[in-house]
Amino acid sequence: MSVGTVHVAVRVLSTAVVIVVPVFGVQAQNALDASPTPPRCFLGHDVIPYATLREADVMWERRVWRVIDLADPRNAAWRAPMGHAGGCYSLFSVIRNGLLLEGAITAYDAGPAGKDDAFQRTLGNDALVELLAGPDGVQEAQVTRYMIKEDWIFDKQRGVMEARIIGLAPLREVRGEDGELRAHAPLFWLYFPECRPLFARWLAYRDVDGTDHSFEELFALRRFHGTIQKVGNVMGRSTEEYKVSLNALLEAEGIREQLFQLHFDLWNY
Repeated sequence: MSVGTVHVAVRVLSTAVVIVVPVFGVQAQNALDASPTPPRCFLGHDVIPYATLREADVMWERRVWRVIDLADPRNAAWRAPMGHAGGCYSLFSVIRNGLLLEGAITAYDAGPAGKDDAFQRTLGNDALVELLAGPDGVQEAQVTRYMIKEDWIFDKQRGVMEARIIGLAPLREVRGEDGELRAHAPLFWLYFPECRPLFARWLAYRDVDGTDHSFEELFALRRFHGTIQKVGNVMGRSTEEYKVSLNALLEAEGIREQLFQLHFDLWNY
């Protein structure tokens, strides 16, 4: 896929460094239209609004934090779906483009401990450029997980249990001096409703029948697999803080099963 470039000036220790950032917005799509076999990665789909939800109709709700591991084959669409040679982009590339070039979405600071997901403090342009395009900026290969913050809601008016994603955070690998993986830390948080129009414009995966689906559809249809890390509780603790190793995984699976069974219990009620 032919893309344009922009030059972003970054000042590091009084030395101006020019970073070339790929552009794959509407202009790149126009170039694709002129090619003999356009890969159709720019979809331009519209966002389907959520169903109206009145507070009085919320019979039950629970906030859940879920981690998506890109190493899981079931999450392959979060990586470049057709490979870079095919001209399509990973979710992280779409996010980076939306932040640095389009200004279509806002990044929120995760705080010094990486636990602030309240969308209170925004990251400025200079901080974003240094983080994503500077000489020591984050490389896509370092982002191997994502965290989703979502609300599970039972709407008694429609008689359905649904999950509405509130936030999305790319998780960067944290390695020690010996190169061993120590943890995963959020780069920033994105307010998901604001991201939906951006995600609706780009191809995430293509069905065997040739039907194209955007990243927004990937989230709406929940075509991903993740592990529950935390459920809203008074202590604000994640499962890993009171369970370890296999016990933490079993605890997460137990919570998932509770949410699944609760759907039937509330519907019968």
